[in-house]
Amino acid sequence: MPKKPSKPHDEFFKATFSRMEVVVDYLQKMLPSELTDLLLIKELKRVNGSYISPALKEYFSDLIYECPLKHPNLAINLALLFEHKSQPEQYPHFQLLRYMLDGWEEQLRQGQTLTLIIPIVIYHGEANWTKRSLSSYFGNDLPSHILTFLPQFDYQLTHVTSMSDEEILALGNSLLVNTFLMMKHIWHPEFILQNPQLIFIHLEETSNMRDFVVALLAYFLKNSELTGEKVKTFIEILPRTLNQTAMSTYEMILKEGREQGLKINEDLLIEAQLRAEEERLRAEEALLREAEEHQRFDKVILQLHFELQLPIAEIVKITEREETYIEDLIARKNNEN
Repeated sequence: MPKKPSKPHDEFFKATFSRMEVVVDYLQKMLPSELTDLLLIKELKRVNGSYISPALKEYFSDLIYECPLKHPNLAINLALLFEHKSQPEQYPHFQLLRYMLDGWEEQLRQGQTLTLIIPIVIYHGEANWTKRSLSSYFGNDLPSHILTFLPQFDYQLTHVTSMSDEEILALGNSLLVNTFLMMKHIWHPEFILQNPQLIFIHLEETSNMRDFVVALLAYFLKNSELTGEKVKTFIEILPRTLNQTAMSTYEMILKEGREQGLKINEDLLIEAQLRAEEERLRAEEALLREAEEHQRFDKVILQLHFELQLPIAEIVKITEREETYIEDLIARKNNEN
């Protein structure tokens, strides 16, 4: 199998949560009802790029949706920031606050109205995630008059790994079920191999579903490092409607791996050439320094002979150069004059 991609979890998260039906299912089934009751979910839209600045492009998943609020008097939009984590974050508030501030500053630069932002963290790592308040970063039981100087905001946490399979399946006939099951069990490929009907439940091969199925399969195959035989066995026991898509996905991943391997080899060749060039330059610099030192020493010898009128035997003792070398150097200098 090809080498694992550098950000396989982010790739899968973006592929699944970029689908409107997955996000709608998440909002309706995972957010507190008191919040969803305020949202006009039917008018939900994705607005990536309108908040994030180039400086933060590498740090966030950049999955942002806007949804109007059900407000009788005001037209207010709420932004939903989806951030994915596969490892626990010690200080998630700081990272989220950095993003929120950057987003608001970007809106001000563009002359837009500031938008309320709700951060949503989807976590599926193997280690536990303990949610705590921002104020706890500075110690517990802080006096209330001190707390007024700290920013206070919360984030919605969905701890996928801590959910039982039954809890995930209870979400109904939804792509969110397949997404969460795969995210939860990705750390244990053998479970997925033995339970493909669970992971791929309710999935049928249709034209509008194919991209999702490919993303699901690619995520598993890129992270499992299975032998070719195991992959073929796995594909055979998948629901029959998914066999062809699974095999073509596997062949696509193998092709990508070969191309990436070629790219790696090219990079190694370029790196070796650069190292060789650096070594050549260092060698040239060393020779140049040696020549300069040689010339400086010759100049000292000539000064000792012509200016101080020291005998050659004395110069030999001072410079530790051979007598014949000093005689030849003096002779060449006389010939130049």
